Amino acid sequence: MERVIFAIDNDNDLHVNAKFLRHVDTLRALGKIPEVIPCIGCWEGKLERSYMMLAKDFHHVSDYVKGQEAVLYVPGDVRQPCVLEYRGGTRFALNQMREISFDEVRKYLGYTYVNGKYFVC
Repeated sequence: MERVIFAIDNDNDLHVNAKFLRHVDTLRALGKIPEVIPCIGCWEGKLERSYMMLAKDFHHVSDYVKGQEAVLYVPGDVRQPCVLEYRGGTRFALNQMREISFDEVRKYLGYTYVNGKYFVC
């Protein structure tokens, strides 16, 4: 299933993070979403707290990402390209998501770290 990787607005504000986490925890408890996976993202060379969830459930958190420059859609079929969607709706196809080593990470301005592994597209 297609997933989306995103950061939330004002992610350095502890209160905003707490509200977001309570919101997704309530959605999980009510059975409206199966999971939200915490990640570490690097966007244009800057580390940020990020999250990954099913794309079909992304509308549940749209109020928390209004100011984000872009979000990344990762297809369920790893042979397909990822899609970067900018705030205005413009979409760009990227390469396929692939795992890289820690030593390779320094070569990229953008990557995702999740479950102990690094990924780029």
